[in-house]
Amino acid sequence: MVKKRIEWIDIAKAYGIIAVVLGHALASGNTTNIIYWWHMPLFFIIGGFFLKPIDIHKLTAWKKFFNKRIYRDLTIYFSAGIVLILAYSILYNKDWQYLVNHLSRLIVGGRTLNLYTSTFWFVNVYLLSITAVTLLISITKSRVIQLAVVGAGVFLATCYDKIDWLTLYNYKTMPWNADIVLIAAFFTYIGYLFFHTNWKWIEKPLPIAGLVMSAGALIWFYLNQNFSFEFSMKSHLIQSSEPKVLMMTTIPLIFSFAVMGISHLTTYLPINWFLSLIGKHTMIIMYMHNFLLDILGRAGVEDVLTKVTIAVMVPLIIVTLEKPMTEKLMNQRHLYLDSYAFK
Repeated sequence: MVKKRIEWIDIAKAYGIIAVVLGHALASGNTTNIIYWWHMPLFFIIGGFFLKPIDIHKLTAWKKFFNKRIYRDLTIYFSAGIVLILAYSILYNKDWQYLVNHLSRLIVGGRTLNLYTSTFWFVNVYLLSITAVTLLISITKSRVIQLAVVGAGVFLATCYDKIDWLTLYNYKTMPWNADIVLIAAFFTYIGYLFFHTNWKWIEKPLPIAGLVMSAGALIWFYLNQNFSFEFSMKSHLIQSSEPKVLMMTTIPLIFSFAVMGISHLTTYLPINWFLSLIGKHTMIIMYMHNFLLDILGRAGVEDVLTKVTIAVMVPLIIVTLEKPMTEKLMNQRHLYLDSYAFK
């Protein structure tokens, strides 16, 4: 039985990736801060939707998990990283020392990744987080214990500013931003819990209205300086006028679920198919957009809307054209092999 794809999930991912590109295209300011409250938490929440427990005592179960959830993303991560680092080295006429230094950063990952690969930390933390949450839900079926573990993790993450006992490539960080898993695993688990309970409530008008109004109220209070909150997962930046753990466990969730509710409503609009298409190809946009934004900047393009549109559309066009070309090449290969077999 083929499971029907839930369209609003793809649309939510589309809103999320557009927010990522917009956040990087804008200069710092209130709009950027508000975007950073929710765009990465949203992806980790969605990443938890389709997790399920495995038999941790069986090696075959872990192999299946690795092949299904890790291998492909890991392969693309290194492939895309090598291509983009080479591209930057050529465009900016960098020497071999620079090239070797930045290629080796792909192994260390996390905050050491910058320039065209600055968003690659997400893949590091995402893979670690889905592995950690899968392990947690496989070890214990008690949701109280599960919530206690991820809750303790996010609380611990708010108790310090940055890793200060380990320096890698002049950055105070752990390999693959491993400490950020304390935050990301919380959002990933919330996504798992949401999708494995009665998640249909997110499609109902009253909860959507409540979430959107709550998000709007938070924006109003923030702009009127009733509270302050800055949040950047990659940098482990958490600054708040209120208790950090309270802000971390409420604001990103309110905004993320409000976006999901809006995404459900979007399924009834004529633009739904286009946003759904973007949502199915968020990773290529995640990988390519910093490169494209830099190229546009070098070309003198300053309009933010133009930059965001091009940075989203070019990867989408590439992947749309690549698929039929790949299928055509594979069909030609099969025809050749079939004809050869009958000789």
